[in-house]
Amino acid sequence: MNRYPFIVAALPEIKIGAKPEVSFKEVKELLSMNLIRKDMEKVNLLLKSVDLENIRSFWLGLPLNEWGTLNGKELEEALLVKDSFPPFLVEFLDRYDTTEERLHNFPSLYASLYRDLAPELSGFLKQYYHFERELRLILTALRAKKWGRDVVRELQFEDPHDPFIMQILVQKDSAEYVPPKEYEDLKELFMENSSDPLKLHRALSQYRFDRILEIEEGYSSFTIDRILGFLARLMIVEMWNQMNKEKGLSLIDDLSKNG
Repeated sequence: MNRYPFIVAALPEIKIGAKPEVSFKEVKELLSMNLIRKDMEKVNLLLKSVDLENIRSFWLGLPLNEWGTLNGKELEEALLVKDSFPPFLVEFLDRYDTTEERLHNFPSLYASLYRDLAPELSGFLKQYYHFERELRLILTALRAKKWGRDVVRELQFEDPHDPFIMQILVQKDSAEYVPPKEYEDLKELFMENSSDPLKLHRALSQYRFDRILEIEEGYSSFTIDRILGFLARLMIVEMWNQMNKEKGLSLIDDLSKNG
């Protein structure tokens, strides 16, 4: 495994609510000049969910997130040619012809992303995507219970035989959803803050930041895994700094609805 003492030493301490000394764009430029190709590909894997969000933004006519691996022109061309997309996305584009159909069925892409990426992942990326998937699913279940939505419908694109999905669906008729023990604190956080979108976003941002830091610290210093962990946390910090109450409400909705 390659070691990057210079890069890791150059990454500052970051925390929610404080402007970082470096931007995501600056760090990505640093990495593109110093990482070997295999490790840069891992950075791009980290950003696959951002690319999905940018596809939806493109169809909605909204600005793209600059963290994505494709700019506006590149994304538009890729959607026409399709040869640079993973098979699950090509299949989706072929199945749904209209923008309206694609937006309606867009949540299925998140389920496909986690399933298709899993065989390619190892180290930090494997743990990170595992955590992000379970976080989205738990928020989906909690949100459905709180606002009286049909959790079966909310999870229609997920594999009902997957053990994690099964533990949610078996509680579909219960008065409340009880998550796995390791996520009890997430339920408490949600229930305490769900009436205030901005407070909930802040609490979830801190929760994600802390859990990702725990994963990151399980890897040796100066490795690509530590760098990927920093990038994942930096995105959370920058997202919080850009957030206002209206965007906070939209983000919380997305975290569950698109899970």
